[in-house]
Amino acid sequence: MSQIFDATSLWAVLRVQDEFFATPCEQVRSIIALTGVTPVPYLPEYMRGVIHHQGQVIHVLEMRSRLGLKSLSTEVDEFVELMNAREQDHVHWIDTLTESVEEKKKFTLTTDPHRCKFGQWYDHFLPKTEDVLLKSLLEKFDKPHQNVHSVAIQVEQLQYEGHYTEAFALIQDRKDHELRIMRSLFNDVKQTYRNHNREIAVVLEFNNRLAALVIDEVIAIEPLLWDNWQTMEEVTGSHIDNNYMLGVAEIPEKELPVVVLDVSKCFA
Repeated sequence: MSQIFDATSLWAVLRVQDEFFATPCEQVRSIIALTGVTPVPYLPEYMRGVIHHQGQVIHVLEMRSRLGLKSLSTEVDEFVELMNAREQDHVHWIDTLTESVEEKKKFTLTTDPHRCKFGQWYDHFLPKTEDVLLKSLLEKFDKPHQNVHSVAIQVEQLQYEGHYTEAFALIQDRKDHELRIMRSLFNDVKQTYRNHNREIAVVLEFNNRLAALVIDEVIAIEPLLWDNWQTMEEVTGSHIDNNYMLGVAEIPEKELPVVVLDVSKCFA
């Protein structure tokens, strides 16, 4: 066990993307949703700016940026942009199908729901997500998505038989029902992803000052395991820029590695 830590002390275990960090509970003053950040010029890139908290102006450090990672807010914005693009793909798909009937030409976009850009993303993302609500919403895409793509085959047969009125009616039916369902689901997925990925700020007190650390999630308040303690130099085998990391302990029960932070050096 490390000689510098009390095995009974409580620690706030913080998640940043797929990594875990810990800071002493005695330093934690509050945990808040991050809002109203005012940028401040000439600060390091990982310093988001300042916020007003309980009558004080305090600096905000984004832990993802400190680690060289993409910010959570950027990640969420990119996800929303992706969903917007995949939604518009299907609006364009239906419009292109309508044009092919109007102009009596062959429809060349994919009729396989697994081969469109959304289908490829869906098949890759769905098995990996651990967000239960998001997964349940995505699973609702399956039937309407298949029905949208399959209509092209039916329309092609109607065109071949010269039944253009019926072809237009069938496309409109898919547009009014299945595509409308998909567009509503896209909105629900975007909102759910935003709600489940809100930035959290842990307000800390150290060296007679307050500052906020932006993280993804507080996963536990508990003692740590120190039996397999390693310094960062022992872990990395080099003197990389990790002076704000004291070393690696373990999270109880899960026995996952957790990096113990020197909070004052995080903000240095």
